[in-house]
Amino acid sequence: MEQNGFSVNEKKTLKTDGDNPSERIYFPELDGLRFFAFLLVFIYHHILFSTIPCLSFLFINGWIGVDLFFVLSSFLFTKLLIAEYKKNNTISFKKFYIRRIFRIWPIYFLSIVFSLSYIFLQHQEISKYIGIRIIGMFTFSDNILSSIYGFNPMFSVSHLWTISYEEQFYICIPIIILLLVRSSTKTKVLSLMLTLIVFNTIKFMLIANHITKLAILMLPITRFESIIFGIVMGFGGMDILLKKINQNILSVMSILFFVLICHIPRYDNISYWLIVSPLVGMSTSLLTYSVLNTSFFKKVFTHKVLAFLGKRSYGLYVYHLFCNALANYMIKSIPTIPSSPLASFFYSLSFTILASIVSYKIIETPFLNWKKKFEVVTSRPI
Repeated sequence: MEQNGFSVNEKKTLKTDGDNPSERIYFPELDGLRFFAFLLVFIYHHILFSTIPCLSFLFINGWIGVDLFFVLSSFLFTKLLIAEYKKNNTISFKKFYIRRIFRIWPIYFLSIVFSLSYIFLQHQEISKYIGIRIIGMFTFSDNILSSIYGFNPMFSVSHLWTISYEEQFYICIPIIILLLVRSSTKTKVLSLMLTLIVFNTIKFMLIANHITKLAILMLPITRFESIIFGIVMGFGGMDILLKKINQNILSVMSILFFVLICHIPRYDNISYWLIVSPLVGMSTSLLTYSVLNTSFFKKVFTHKVLAFLGKRSYGLYVYHLFCNALANYMIKSIPTIPSSPLASFFYSLSFTILASIVSYKIIETPFLNWKKKFEVVTSRPI
């Protein structure tokens, strides 16, 4: 691992932007991996795969897609912020936060407003906690409230607790990267070990005191592994162990390890087995590393369809519960159309993809253009 945070293999993936002489940090294969992460979550929220015995493990373990998103976010932010430090000898917290606002806030708040409008227009029964849940959504603390009161009952936004989780992470990551990039390799390793020990000790104590399953699922202090291993990978830490492994062996390893974590206790079974949950972070980061460093995975995940959809994965994620509900409504309202779980899956996924494409073109792209004005290091093209 090089001290500046870029491994030899990863330097080869840096691309030059034809319109900008500065180096573009962009890994096109990760766009396809984003779509795979979304698809896992989508499967987890749809009944189809629960009805197919040989594929039901995808339905049961689709939650792992969220951890894959966490790894991708922490890895990419780490790479970009390290590059920014190399360029300017500092990291602009202000520009980082503005970039995140332009990327995350527009359709996030749009979905909340839509959900509230639907509740009031349909004269639905309003939970007594609706006020505090609205505050939680607007202050990015819904994951904390969900760990106390249960999933958000507001229409089509219960999954957006993950946005609160990531916003809390966004507050910290520029500070963490700035501290680590100025530290020696020994300090980085010690920081990693100490963090894992402290956080797992806290998790052990919470489990011993009968913490709720949602607290384990939603709080950064209990679901931290994927974020941490993404940062480790961003600093090139996985190269130390994996860079000399044959590509084919690495591909098989990542697949087998991913299957392995599908058999560890789930978050809805609160037990001391959850102390081994760092395996989830290790597995999702290993898969990401394999996609970056093996020709087989690169070929698969750079496919133009997967890459196209992966660029729109944020919209896919935000809108998919609403589109699931829309598909179910259509099936109930139009008796002449097929209503099997397979048909429902097709309708839901089609509506979600269409919504994400329209959203990306009309809503997200203008904000992404503004976001680029605050880029210090050129990243993924729009």
